[in-house]
Amino acid sequence: MKYTLSFITIFTYILITLPAYSFPRNDLKPGGIAIITVAPSNLLKPSVTYQKKSVAVIKGNQNWLAVVGIPLNAKIGQQSMTITLASKKRTTKTFSIKDYPYRTQRLTIKNKNKVNPNKTSSKRIEREFFFKKKLRNTFTSNTPHFNFILPTVGRDSGRFGMRRIFNKQKRNPHSGMDIAAPLGRSVKATEAGRVLFTGNLFFTGNVVYIDHGNGLLSLYAHLSKIIVKKGQKVNRGQIIGKVGKTGRVTGTHLHWSVYLNGNAVDPRLFLPIKNRDKKKQ
Repeated sequence: MKYTLSFITIFTYILITLPAYSFPRNDLKPGGIAIITVAPSNLLKPSVTYQKKSVAVIKGNQNWLAVVGIPLNAKIGQQSMTITLASKKRTTKTFSIKDYPYRTQRLTIKNKNKVNPNKTSSKRIEREFFFKKKLRNTFTSNTPHFNFILPTVGRDSGRFGMRRIFNKQKRNPHSGMDIAAPLGRSVKATEAGRVLFTGNLFFTGNVVYIDHGNGLLSLYAHLSKIIVKKGQKVNRGQIIGKVGKTGRVTGTHLHWSVYLNGNAVDPRLFLPIKNRDKKKQ
């Protein structure tokens, strides 16, 4: 059986069912988030899949809520998700996403190999592509918290979703938020979790991935120094590294990405209102 939910219906559900702690903002666009009621809270926790991937399900005051990450390349229009109750009964719910006019950013990269990689670099990029995909699809049973903070203080220098052009060549949309800050400034974990991976990758340089549970991950890239280790538990606000300019960069900054069910989503949707819509300085 199928149900079609309007934006107003979804928003009403959210007002009724959200618990006291913070949730990300519901924003039905490519790269956005859909928060949808999937079952009453008096039932056992259901499982939810979207595009064949498991989705975070959080218990609200009155209902179980699916927190769905929408991919940047999602087709405009109706999307569907499958809900499986503890009784094994399955239902399908749909939601509709609207187009969003992400801006275009043109950048000049001095290191030509970071734009048109040589043969050796191309092989490395291919290996890392599958490795990063595996990391992004990590799904653990831990219940995530969404009370995010900014990982560092600085100027908003690159918004999520921007259509990027490097040296006059089109590249994939920007999958995170860039924060320009001085070399060596502290980078903090935006929420509690466990370090999933640390290391050096071709495009993103020195990185830290944190698993917050139920398919919610955060990435901190271009670091000059990594302070934590793989498998380490970290608290919200704990220093995990230092701002740098490793990887493909035009200057010193932190690249911060957030993933839900394997999809990069707008990090601003996890921040308090005063930080979500902060204009570029």
